[in-house]
Amino acid sequence: MNSYRVCPTCRTKNPIDELICLNCLSDISNALIITEENVVEQSKNETPTPPKQEPPQESLKQEILSDKTIVEKKESIILKHNEFSLEIFSGDIVGREEKGKEYLKNFPTVSRKHAKFTKELSGWYIEDLGSTNGTYVNQKRIIDKTKIKSGDIISLSNSFSIKIEIR
Repeated sequence: MNSYRVCPTCRTKNPIDELICLNCLSDISNALIITEENVVEQSKNETPTPPKQEPPQESLKQEILSDKTIVEKKESIILKHNEFSLEIFSGDIVGREEKGKEYLKNFPTVSRKHAKFTKELSGWYIEDLGSTNGTYVNQKRIIDKTKIKSGDIISLSNSFSIKIEIR
């Protein structure tokens, strides 16, 4: 006889040993436990089955571990310099007054808000934010949003370069 917990928020069927909904992460510790017998009785009473919810955002990866804990990870890239590394998430802006400011403050040719990194379905992109000294990908100055890949060398002006590592 199969049993499951129905989430009161999204109506998803969850294993009875779960305390948090696998779909919406709501607390289901006090949710009703439904057995096959109850399902047969429900169909006799003509209670409609709730619609399935759509899966979580594409930009988040989900891993269901053996203990049924859900871990959501935001995708990131690493900017590697000889002296430091920066973890960058989609939407992060790099510059002397933004992400990495503790390292970039000593590079006056890097603008305060120099470049923006974004993750799209097709990959990672960098775009110059109107910096004074420009942004370069593999020694070529970029004008528009430009796709980047692991191993690319990004230069924020002519005096500061970093290597991209995409996880």
